[in-house]
Amino acid sequence: MKLTDSVTTLQGCGPKRARALGQLGVHTIDDLLHHFPTGWVFPDDPGYTLVRGTVASVAWIGSILSCRVATECGIVPLRWYNARGVGRMITKGCGIIALGKSMGSPIVNPKFRVAPILDQLNIADLKEPTYPLVSGISSREISRLVRQALGTAGENIRRLHDPASKEEFDRAVRLEKYQELFYMQLALALRSKHRKQKSSNLLCMLTPHELKDYFPYQLTDDQHRAMQDISEDLCGYGAMNRLLQGDVGCGKTAVAAYAAMVVACNGGQTAILCPTQILAEQHYKSLNGLFKDAGLKCELVLSGPRPTGGAQFLFPDGYRPDVVIGTTAILGDLQWGNLALVVIDEQHKFGVEQRAVLQEHGNPHILMMTATPIPRTLAMTAFGDLDVSTIQEMPPGRMPVETHWIYDISEVVESDQGGISVSAVLERELSEGHQVYVVCPRIEALDDEMRAVEEVAREYAAILPDASVSALHGRMSRAEKQYVTQWWETPREYGKILVSTTVVEVGVDCPNATVMVIEGAERFGLAQLHQLRGRVGRGSDQSYCFLLSDTDSSDGRARLRAMESTNSGFDIAEQDIKLRGPGDLFSTRQHGLPDMRIADIVEDLDLLVQARKAAQAIAKNGGACTGYMEELKHRYGDTLLLGGIG
Repeated sequence: MKLTDSVTTLQGCGPKRARALGQLGVHTIDDLLHHFPTGWVFPDDPGYTLVRGTVASVAWIGSILSCRVATECGIVPLRWYNARGVGRMITKGCGIIALGKSMGSPIVNPKFRVAPILDQLNIADLKEPTYPLVSGISSREISRLVRQALGTAGENIRRLHDPASKEEFDRAVRLEKYQELFYMQLALALRSKHRKQKSSNLLCMLTPHELKDYFPYQLTDDQHRAMQDISEDLCGYGAMNRLLQGDVGCGKTAVAAYAAMVVACNGGQTAILCPTQILAEQHYKSLNGLFKDAGLKCELVLSGPRPTGGAQFLFPDGYRPDVVIGTTAILGDLQWGNLALVVIDEQHKFGVEQRAVLQEHGNPHILMMTATPIPRTLAMTAFGDLDVSTIQEMPPGRMPVETHWIYDISEVVESDQGGISVSAVLERELSEGHQVYVVCPRIEALDDEMRAVEEVAREYAAILPDASVSALHGRMSRAEKQYVTQWWETPREYGKILVSTTVVEVGVDCPNATVMVIEGAERFGLAQLHQLRGRVGRGSDQSYCFLLSDTDSSDGRARLRAMESTNSGFDIAEQDIKLRGPGDLFSTRQHGLPDMRIADIVEDLDLLVQARKAAQAIAKNGGACTGYMEELKHRYGDTLLLGGIG
């Protein structure tokens, strides 16, 4: 039997069970051995009762089987429901061992083994694993298949699938977690080392200090520090690979603009990649004037039809812009002269496959940005192949957004200004010429509790007849979106209300907007709620966020309470991890590596830190890595080559 053999080579694994295993990602013997149990039940576990004796009597009451067992301590009653199969196995006078939850007398539906003579039974046979399951296969069936394959497994994996005790299982779990985290960190460390040993497309020699003078506002200390980090990277031999993280509105875009200016001063080009056209257009509007003042040529390029036969030449011969802003299509649609820097905004929205396109352009510097803050310890470990800069300071004059969870807009809430109804806040802010966002979960209603965008827009127009109300969503044409965007940006004496889906989550910057109302707020994730709240509070006026929800969901209520408790994106990120785990935010999928099978970078942070330290020490010693390459390739295969390793 080989690790690469199909699970169908195992006795008892027919097409039905193979399909069920396939849904669990188990196709080969190796996959099966790495499908680890989440726990074991042992005869001496607290909360369980072990019975060992001889069957004194067996009786049926309908489909219920009652059995009395004579033990050294007296008679113990057992009972099974709907147990015709059990009845065929248990007979008066046979030996029996049984294990059931201690929930009174009789013990109901216990696990059991029987034999003609009691001494033939081994209590260890009652231990039972719990495997992750799907419909069509049980833990007991997976265990039977695993036992057939254990001869090909290493010692620690055998202990996971067949431990002698709970203590042995716990030790094996911890060791396997460490090994998984170690090899992930070693792969990331080797990838980082390989990248730094390869010359970048552009080695910058100049980082003129006067570039910062072009910014028409005061930069924060955190921005200065991030700019210094980036300057040092750009002047190094290898290509920069840096994550710039910070809360909504902290000024990450200004730091990215500074990086583009440094690159342009050294003769290179910059591509700023955005996940949506709206965000690309917003960046162009906010940065083009700055670049023009600095003498740089900036262009906005949105995806269009690509002609047959190759690249789409959108610029006249001889014209080479310093900065191009657009979606990922620009990497394939443009002919670049010297692409030296790629800025990826909202990095978690781009998969590793999209980033792999960068390899077609040599080895440019990469600056990734995210407004979904990551706790620093996790950022330094989960993103082991990235350098990290963090901006926590907000620009001067910003006020925290007052956040309230409400049931309807007529509800009175306690604010810094005393008790006031939400509708009164809306009327006051609109009368002062401010603007209001209303966000709906979907374009169309899916049920009676979810209202559609157009319906909500009509409702607000009726409630606040003096306000100008418009809708914005993804099904509108580009021309319609542009019309609404221009309407939104045009000042008006009495304010405006924009009813939209989450298309305003990123890329819409309106300092005059002071109110955010989120319909069906329980339907959004915590990070997304924080992003939406970040659309207001971008000016000097007090702003408000109202979370409209009457949910009974404990998870939903916990998210809404968390939003009320803090404005800090880093605190939100911490609470989000506690509520739902790391999810895709920290997924190895972002790096092109398979997801972890047993470790959890939040729960196992202590192991992760140890593994990272050991992996980095080995990666620095090139000769020491040789002994690990075979296992790395076994675990990660061709995905390792994505970073040039191997």
